[in-house]
Amino acid sequence: MSDIKHHIMRQTLFIFGLIFLVSCKKDTSPISASGLYVENTPVAGRSQLNFISNNLVVKSETGSSYKDTFSFSISSGKILLTPTWTTQYSGQQFDFEKIDDKTIKIENLYPSIPEAPKSYMTFKK
Repeated sequence: MSDIKHHIMRQTLFIFGLIFLVSCKKDTSPISASGLYVENTPVAGRSQLNFISNNLVVKSETGSSYKDTFSFSISSGKILLTPTWTTQYSGQQFDFEKIDDKTIKIENLYPSIPEAPKSYMTFKK
């Protein structure tokens, strides 16, 4: 009889432990972005981010024929952009937030004074 009680106790502890782990697990579901987003702030219409696949984004600017393609990954409030046209540069990480299905917020992609506080860009579909 004690073997049965011991087995039931182990199963119960295992189930409670599993429930605890699942409930404490951080939300690590990947954030995805797809489609064309146009800069809304700070300079409306200046640049576009076209998320063309699960891991490729093309950055372009109004009035320019240049397009930069990056592989990207998004996790924990950050986006890692890695140039696809060269292996000379490693990726650069930026703060990233998907505000809703049509709006994203990203740390400013344009060079700024290192001592200045972080600034952000918003893009809308």
